[in-house]
Amino acid sequence: MSRIDIAESRLWPVEELLLTIREVVNPAPSISWVQCVGHLSPAEMIHAYGSVDGILFLSKKESLGFPLVEAMFFGLPVICPDLPYARTLCGDQGIYFDPDSVESLRAALMELKGLLSDNWKPDWSGQLRGIPKDWDGVASKILDLAINPLVVD
Repeated sequence: MSRIDIAESRLWPVEELLLTIREVVNPAPSISWVQCVGHLSPAEMIHAYGSVDGILFLSKKESLGFPLVEAMFFGLPVICPDLPYARTLCGDQGIYFDPDSVESLRAALMELKGLLSDNWKPDWSGQLRGIPKDWDGVASKILDLAINPLVVD
């Protein structure tokens, strides 16, 4: 975000980008459509997911991908780095960008804009099939893995 040219920021297909980080670490404070909202409560997150066109996941680090999975449960499009963890989670329904290229990020946002104008909605059914629906299910899966670890040759 910090590498977006301020003069060209008006050419991006974004009305508003809400980042769940504190304003003090805003990566693009000069770009008017970037807003930092800080930590959101679960109720605030549910409201936010219900009022957005998609989720932009900017992390280059592998994580458990909870925001990606949450977006899938809400049926939202996901734009994320073209990295193995993201491809594993999102499969062919994700919209990917090179995390080291601002132009690639802009192209991914343009792709989403085009898809949305055609009334496209991602089909996350394949990805969600293997994901537990609640925390008890997650805990059960983790316990299963602890008791019966996967063996990779």
